[in-house]
Amino acid sequence: MEHRTFKVGTFMKLAGLDYAHSRPFRNWKDAVLTAAVGGWVRMDPPSLELATLALHELELRGNDLNAAVKFAGSGLKPIPWLIEAGQAVRSAFPTQVLETQKEGRLGSHVYVMLRGGYTETNGWYGAYVGSTGKTPQRRCAEHRKGIRAARGLPRYGIEPLWSLFDFINPVPKARAGREEWETRLHEILAQVVPKVTGDVAF
Repeated sequence: MEHRTFKVGTFMKLAGLDYAHSRPFRNWKDAVLTAAVGGWVRMDPPSLELATLALHELELRGNDLNAAVKFAGSGLKPIPWLIEAGQAVRSAFPTQVLETQKEGRLGSHVYVMLRGGYTETNGWYGAYVGSTGKTPQRRCAEHRKGIRAARGLPRYGIEPLWSLFDFINPVPKARAGREEWETRLHEILAQVVPKVTGDVAF
């Protein structure tokens, strides 16, 4: 797959979609999903997270051929580890953990950004894990624009992976607490994703 540098997106979530659910597109019709995949992979930047989740739903139904053809025609690949990574994060952060293990004032966010530029051996894509007092979409846009950006993200950053972090937020506003949750998320993803970058607190 040829890696590209995409435009800086607005990085907004798809309204009404439950990113925390293992099958966020479970109520969508096959034809709508297939058409949506075609649209998402043609965007600049593409919505690879949505397209991958939709393709997975169609695979579960045994009706993924047309969507797979649209993916192939775009020259892009689905995110090979996204589904397993989502399962790992939801398992590590059930409601009880999220309700009982956050201390102090909340208001910051953890986030995961999809990064391209890797080889097929490493699954084509990697994940950058960070934390911020800003909104995840604003911080991801800053990475792409080179504002206090992590290495490689101005060129290879693609989009936030909402299904891997949205339901965890908000996290503690204090730096130590925020970084603890960032480290937790990083370590969970590192068990599944071949390339995970970002700082860890300990």
